Amino acid sequence: MTERTSLPVSGRFVQHEVDIVQNPALGAYLLWRMGDSHQRTSQVSPRMELHFVALPILLHRPTLDYVSSTQGASGLAQFVAKMRSQEDELLAIHSRALKLRELTLQSLAIGIASGILSIGYENGTVRSLEVAKLPQLPERLKPMQKAADKIGDWFAKHPLPQTLGMLRVSP
Repeated sequence: MTERTSLPVSGRFVQHEVDIVQNPALGAYLLWRMGDSHQRTSQVSPRMELHFVALPILLHRPTLDYVSSTQGASGLAQFVAKMRSQEDELLAIHSRALKLRELTLQSLAIGIASGILSIGYENGTVRSLEVAKLPQLPERLKPMQKAADKIGDWFAKHPLPQTLGMLRVSP
């Protein structure tokens, strides 16, 4: 990962925008939302592999825009069909998944430490736990929250190999 510097604003230093959005606490929240949606749809916890695909979709603006512009009922196949017009964007999910592995692991660790996620070691799943109340996201991050809910629902409707195959991600 490249080193970023803070930018001076009104005598204070502000983090680079990428660092603000791509942080493990936000990642933990988005993984929790994705998992919660998956569990509501299928009644089972999502496989851990799906968490490594979720953040590369949610934290990348063009891909997030494709999710946001796809109707929830249309599903994963329609999302992938839309992305085929920009085949390089679809193929880039795999490389972003590799680049964001550390962030995903940190996000999972924060989710576990904060009590919103738990690992099912016996079957390789990550459970989103019931939480009384989570903090509200700022308005500019709400599209990520809605997209996390959508992809959790979409992922729940397909077996893992089919989901990864549709997204062109190798296990």
